[in-house]
Parts: sequence; structure tokens; C-alpha cells
Amino acid sequence: MRCGTALPCPDVIEIRPGSGADRPAIARVRRESWFAAYEGIIAAPVIDRVTAASADATAPPSYSRTLVAVVGEQPAVVGYAAFGPERGVVSASLSPPPPPGGQHLASPATAPGTPATSSHTPVGVTAPDPLTPAGRAGSVGELYALYVTPAWWSTGAGRALMGSVLSALGGDGYRRVILWVLADNARARRFYERAGFAADGATNILTGLGGVLEVRYTQDL
Repeated sequence: MRCGTALPCPDVIEIRPGSGADRPAIARVRRESWFAAYEGIIAAPVIDRVTAASADATAPPSYSRTLVAVVGEQPAVVGYAAFGPERGVVSASLSPPPPPGGQHLASPATAPGTPATSSHTPVGVTAPDPLTPAGRAGSVGELYALYVTPAWWSTGAGRALMGSVLSALGGDGYRRVILWVLADNARARRFYERAGFAADGATNILTGLGGVLEVRYTQDL
């Protein structure tokens, strides 16, 4: 049963920096979110492989920051966001953005993340320089991932995480922020649009996830 429908929700959702101790909870949130959000978009065996515990064993790189959403008297992690400077996507191309699919609903606070099978430089994988020049210069930031566990969808946790990410990036001096979202993730796309993002025409095929299409969204800070 979902908080926000038949169950009451706590009034306070706290956003704080994530730590190494939060990694198991973050991995759990990510796995639960992928299965709930990407049903009908990404094959279940692929989700199982990508979100396996071993896939989250590596610490994130130094340039990535993490925020977690916690609730309860004994605070439990119900969501997280990872962000930092813009990373390069070698296979991205520019074209008119496709319309969101009308049938695939996902968490309103879900980005596709950075699985090792993506053409993104995955969080936790060392590369000579995974960042774009604009990212390296500190002018363009990126929301790498934002997930909320399904039991906490539509409770304000996603909005709180998003607001904190944008505030942090703006405070760090970034002038623009981008994110990648699955083209068929209609609910997430609506969420990002309500948060001030717009598709800019860039697309990318995630071959390691079965050839699904992602689109880039951007917002000036």
C-alpha cells in the first residue's frame, strides 16, 4: 500500500548529503525503482542484471555528489539523487525530440541513471576524462540519476530532491543543467517539464539496455 493514498505520510522529508553508509539503501531504492518504473520499457532480465548488488559496489567518482531523502523517527532512505559536472556521451545525436509515449508510466522522479552498458561514463567507472569541456569548466552540470522508492512516489520526495539538486548546482556556479531520460518514460518527462526542464533535441540509444532511446533535457540556472 502506498504512502500518500491510504497511508498517512510524515510531514517532514529531510534531504541530506549521502555517505558510504547509505550505499546499500541507495542500491535498494534504485533496484525497486527500476522494476516499478521501467516495466514495459526495459526487459526484466536486463533490469535484474543492471541493478544487481554487485553493480553498485564501486564508490562514485570524486566529481559526483549524492543527496538522499530520508523520513521517519529512525530515518530511512526513500530516495536519492546523484549529480555533478556534465559528462560526455559519445553516441548522442541532435534531432527533433520524440513525443513521450502515452502508455509507459514511471516514477515522477526517475532518470535513467548510468548503467555500465550505457554510452555514458558510468558513475563509479574510472576514465581518462569522462567530462565535457563545459562540465570540466564548471558551467554545465548534470543530474545523473534521481530515484524514489515506489512506496514514496507522489509524496513530495522527488520534488524535494530536485529542488536541492538545482540549488546545489546553482550555488556551485553552474549556469545550466542537463539530464537524460528515457523517451518512453512519460511520467518522468512530465515531472522534469514541471521542474522547468525542456527537451533540446539530443538523443542517445542505450544498446546495453535493449536499444531503448533516451532524450536530453536542459534548464538554465
